[in-house]
Amino acid sequence: MNQENNKNELTIVSNWWLNIDKHLLICFLTLSFFGLNMSFTIKPGGSSVDQVSVFNAFTIQSVYLLIGVLIFISISFFELKALKKYAPFIFVLSLIILAITIFPGLGLERKGSSRWLDLIIITLMPIELVKPIFCIGLALILENKIEQSNKKYVYSFVLYFFISLILIIQPDIGQLAIISSIFVSSFFLSGFSFLALVGIIFFGLISFIGIYFLNFNVQNRVNTFFSPEQYDASQVNRSINAFKEGGFFGVGQGEGQLKNALQESHTDYIFAVIGEEYGALGCLIILLLFFYIAYRVFYRAYDEKDHFIQLSLFSLTVYLSFQTLVHCAVNLNLIPSTGMTLPFISYGGSSILGIALTLGLILLLTKKRHI
Repeated sequence: MNQENNKNELTIVSNWWLNIDKHLLICFLTLSFFGLNMSFTIKPGGSSVDQVSVFNAFTIQSVYLLIGVLIFISISFFELKALKKYAPFIFVLSLIILAITIFPGLGLERKGSSRWLDLIIITLMPIELVKPIFCIGLALILENKIEQSNKKYVYSFVLYFFISLILIIQPDIGQLAIISSIFVSSFFLSGFSFLALVGIIFFGLISFIGIYFLNFNVQNRVNTFFSPEQYDASQVNRSINAFKEGGFFGVGQGEGQLKNALQESHTDYIFAVIGEEYGALGCLIILLLFFYIAYRVFYRAYDEKDHFIQLSLFSLTVYLSFQTLVHCAVNLNLIPSTGMTLPFISYGGSSILGIALTLGLILLLTKKRHI
């Protein structure tokens, strides 16, 4: 009996290995372990680096990464039917957890925004988990191409409006932009009319303007970008200087100095740290890995006959790519600061758990299926 069970387990693992996209798996692991490597030289919060703090950061990040790898590998073993069956329940649960953040006394407020939940062992940012689940939820609603009823579009917009409203109240303009990009791209692929999409984009712009006038922190970030001479632009200037110091080949791992003066150098400005220590060459290699992931998943989605898989892969890749571009653009002072992490590489449990969920879903949806 034990031998038979062992054979079945080996068969499951061998089938998984045969059907999984190994190119994506290697890229995911490479970027993840590079992020772990970065945490070995950066103390969370910037300022002066001491070896005890760095070691603790590396240890904590190692635990997060181990959990993340176990999560995305485990999810990739699931079957498509199981995903469709349980996704709605997980989606509703994630929305409830996200909504809790805006209630006084329950949500944890930092820098004028209530985006987190204090779970003792981890400070969770629920939107990181909602983003990949939102991609799947939209795909479930919009997958029927033939249906003439507009109900699916109404249901989708209600979900988008609910999440957007929470992000506006928090507020979190960066995550609102990502949720909007997921929503617009999914609607576009589902065959929704161009004029309606313009209306949705207009709604998004109005929301961003509203957040600007209602939140001082957002005002300060936008004003600093457009009028750096009148506001404290030291953070952005240090980020730009980090790239200048790094040149083409970088100053070497752990040798960068400007990162110690950068607040949030371990999260929001990790790309600038890469630029200083690994140079333009290191930044280019990282971006090429992201580009290859996006290309491979987009190609797989384009070749897919199942509309649910196609929509899911397309929106997951849009979200991953858009977040990467926003993070890099902020570090290069091309857009105002948004507090956006770099997928795979930035320090933090919420970021890793959200990306792990995303990677697991991508691996699940890109598996070879034998009919």
